[in-house]
Amino acid sequence: MTNLYKLFLTLVTVIGFVTYDLLYAVPIENIRIYNIIVELSFSLMCVVLFMSINSLKDKSFYRFLSVGFFLVFVSMLVDGLDQIHVHGELYTAVFEKTTLLIGVFLVFVGMKAWIVDDALMNEKLEILTLTDELTGLFNRRGMLKKFEGLDELAQKKHLTLSFIIADLDDFKVFNDTMGHVAGDAYLADLGQSLLSMANENTVIGRWGGEEFAICILGGDLNQALDFSEKIRQTVIGISMPLQMKVQNMTMSLGVSQKIEGEHFMDAIKRADRSLYLAKNKGKNQSIAG
Repeated sequence: MTNLYKLFLTLVTVIGFVTYDLLYAVPIENIRIYNIIVELSFSLMCVVLFMSINSLKDKSFYRFLSVGFFLVFVSMLVDGLDQIHVHGELYTAVFEKTTLLIGVFLVFVGMKAWIVDDALMNEKLEILTLTDELTGLFNRRGMLKKFEGLDELAQKKHLTLSFIIADLDDFKVFNDTMGHVAGDAYLADLGQSLLSMANENTVIGRWGGEEFAICILGGDLNQALDFSEKIRQTVIGISMPLQMKVQNMTMSLGVSQKIEGEHFMDAIKRADRSLYLAKNKGKNQSIAG
């Protein structure tokens, strides 16, 4: 329903009710100006709302709000004209009270649906801001938020907290040989493999580029090392295209366990240092520090 059509409908409605009053209703001698101003102001506000919601026409609740605002407009218009002319009881019941009841109910239903829709949209947007689009894993912002939550839970329940920083070995060679599109496809596939290994106590995310970070709640250093080896073997198990001279991609990983009283970022830094040590010692291995 375009605004031009809405304007036409509004004008026809006003002309129709005013014409009826002038032809058939008895004028009131003691006109209450203030009541007319207030009631017609409400009517005008409903018209403005009726005309202003076209941006919502793709939403399921649009019709509820559109019809609701229009019916409340009709009710307030009749209520305002009721201060100028005498209307019968049936006329008032149908065009003032019933339209108001139905209109407010439709607005209520529409507003409730709008609130739910807005909450779901905000939830989706929050997920998008915390998720890496390419891999489907948490991005750095999302990981830090989850890591902070797991750290608080670990302190509260006196659980261990371990971290893994992992980096693909010589991924630049893959990109240079196969192209960045193929590189992105590889990272996307790897992301899905890592995502299948995550659970409520194991958070996996893309730290940046071809680097990943893992946080394990309730896992000690040895368990984290075992998990890092599982990741390393997963990477080795991904077959390479024929154009690559190597059969498998490899990954180096650094592992650490958070020390009591230590900030979790310091534990991550220790894992990062262990990663570089793994790189310097020949790559394709996990080292704890």
